[in-house]
Amino acid sequence: MKRQDEENVDIIQETENETIDVNNSAEEKGRKFKKKKGESDEEKKDGKTKGEEVKEKKDKKEKRNRKKLHITWSKNIKTLRNGSYSVLVSVVVIAVVILLNMIVGQLPVKYTQFDISIGKLYTIGDETINTLKNLDKDITIYHVVQTSNEDSTIEKLLEQYKENSKHIKVVKKDPVVYPNFTAKYSDGQISENSLIVECGERSKVIDYSSIYETSVDYSTYQQSVTGFDGEGQITSAISYVTSDSLPVVYYVEGHNEVSIPESLKDRIEKANVELKSLSLLTAEVPEDAAGLLLNSPESDYSKEEAEKVIAYLENGGRVMMITDYVGKEMPNYQSILAAYGVEVTDGVVVETDKNHYVQMPYYLVPNIGSSDVTEGMTGGSQYVLLSGCQGFTASENVRDTLNISQILTTSDGAYVKSNPKEMTTYEKEEGDAEGPFFVGAAISETVNAGDATAENAEAETAGNSETENADTEDSATEETKETRLVCFASSSILEESFNNTVSDGNYSLYTKSLNWLMDTDESATVSIASKSMQTQYLTVTAAKGVLFAIILCFLLPVVCLIVGGVICFRRKRK
Repeated sequence: MKRQDEENVDIIQETENETIDVNNSAEEKGRKFKKKKGESDEEKKDGKTKGEEVKEKKDKKEKRNRKKLHITWSKNIKTLRNGSYSVLVSVVVIAVVILLNMIVGQLPVKYTQFDISIGKLYTIGDETINTLKNLDKDITIYHVVQTSNEDSTIEKLLEQYKENSKHIKVVKKDPVVYPNFTAKYSDGQISENSLIVECGERSKVIDYSSIYETSVDYSTYQQSVTGFDGEGQITSAISYVTSDSLPVVYYVEGHNEVSIPESLKDRIEKANVELKSLSLLTAEVPEDAAGLLLNSPESDYSKEEAEKVIAYLENGGRVMMITDYVGKEMPNYQSILAAYGVEVTDGVVVETDKNHYVQMPYYLVPNIGSSDVTEGMTGGSQYVLLSGCQGFTASENVRDTLNISQILTTSDGAYVKSNPKEMTTYEKEEGDAEGPFFVGAAISETVNAGDATAENAEAETAGNSETENADTEDSATEETKETRLVCFASSSILEESFNNTVSDGNYSLYTKSLNWLMDTDESATVSIASKSMQTQYLTVTAAKGVLFAIILCFLLPVVCLIVGGVICFRRKRK
């Protein structure tokens, strides 16, 4: 019975378990069904939303595309507008630049180009400008050169000549294209980049080799260019072809005179002045003489020779006269100066002012006075260096018709050592003549050139009526001339070494003096020095040398120490 009960309990338990499993299974199926149904409903709901979303996305995409298209179109329009504006501005700027270039191209070179070359190679000086301003004849300058082989320096210089005169015309001639062109101007071969200056029937060839000056270093046998003489040669050629006659200057010989250096002689001849020798002992002053050069004779002139020079001056002659201390009396030679109000002291000038000498007290750096001769040299622009000068003083009784211009003067403290060969000190001693002195002068006087002619006419017409003699005399005295005399107290003005020391100051003064002497109504000379392409010398007087030494050796180091000390002190305080 008990067993039966247990079995019934088991059966009941199993039945309950099965019922529970069935219920669980039914519930599970119900849940799954509901889940599937919910998912189906959700899918339907989601399907509708996705469709709308797809449509919305499509609409948005279309909107974005339209927006992008609008933006792109706007950008294209803006880019096109900006591009057109840029192109228009570029066209305007290019047009303005072209217009400005055309305008600037018509301006003179002197306003558009700046000469920064050593020695101002491309710039013409005042003498050349004055020569060009006075031109009244047409001149053609032929530049003989092949295309692309032109010397740029010569080309730029020729542009300066063209722009300063409407009478100047520059024409290039290619010797390959025109092989026979130069034959009518020269029998020889004309080198490339040479110039031919022509005016009417007159012409002059400027060979390329004469435009550039060269020197040879014999230690290395190397040739180098030392100077550019383009302006001097061209201006000289212009003066030559426009002059009807060239002046002839005679240099007197026979007294062991100081010779003219070749470099200075070339410069004189470049001024279209012909040099010839003359012996006053055997000949009179020639009628064609435009001037005389008396270059410091070692022995005295004879009285007759001095009288010939004085007579030449009295008739409107032109003379450049140089003296030197030679240790003996020269009364006849000095009488020429005495006739024109200049007395010569016996001895050598010594300076006490350190601003007026270099190295030694008798190496004088005189003051340059203002005159027609020294134009452009005053105000410290150039210096003159002379050695062993005699002192000039004006005579007490100078006739009123004389005009004496002291172009070179010493300081007030200068004095003359009367016996320099036995000099033991540079200090002033008893008997030394006190200054100031002048060591260079330009003297002029207006004279009646017909006075002597009237006397000759009277002698030749002896026997004629007194009325005819009077008429001849009156007509003779109507003609007037101007006597000109330049004198220097030392022949060192001719020395090339002294000239180089003062950067061509001596030769500039000499050639300016010669130009002043030769300047007449019939002819005018101009001589322009070549432009150095070497290092220029600095002329420093004794006083300036002391000043520079004090500044460089004392003041500058002291200033540096003070500044350095102040800087160190400030840094330590920080």
